[in-house]
Amino acid sequence: MIYLKNSFIVLLTFFLIFAEVTVNTFLSMSNYLEFLPLLCYIFYVSFYFFRRSSVLVIIFSGSYFDLFFSENFLGYTSIKLLVICMLIHFLHIRLSGGVVVESLLFFLATLLYKFEVLLPSFNTSFIYLFVICLPNYFLFKILTSTLRRDVLSTKI
Repeated sequence: MIYLKNSFIVLLTFFLIFAEVTVNTFLSMSNYLEFLPLLCYIFYVSFYFFRRSSVLVIIFSGSYFDLFFSENFLGYTSIKLLVICMLIHFLHIRLSGGVVVESLLFFLATLLYKFEVLLPSFNTSFIYLFVICLPNYFLFKILTSTLRRDVLSTKI
């Protein structure tokens, strides 16, 4: 049952990567607009569910992204996603919680996620990163508030 669950999560992550690439292809006319659901997923996993089984899902999804959607070496995106997960999980455990800390960690995750785009043009990259980070952080907050809601315990 565990293997079936992990296989299902891997397939859903593959679909999430495909959706991100497809939507960002349509949004490529705008320089300051990107939809990053994979980053929101990685951030959610690193905050709430980072375990041994999630490492395998991240490795498979990074390899899938490298095989079909990037020109990087095989395993580059897997390493990048694992570094983001481990660093955000470590900092989340060490730092006290709060909206400011969470938003700064999301900004750091976005910086690590998009660093190969930001590295060549360092002068305007922080404006680009900030504009990309805000809507995706609000998407993350909406998803976490929706996923963490306990429907059975609420009073009607």
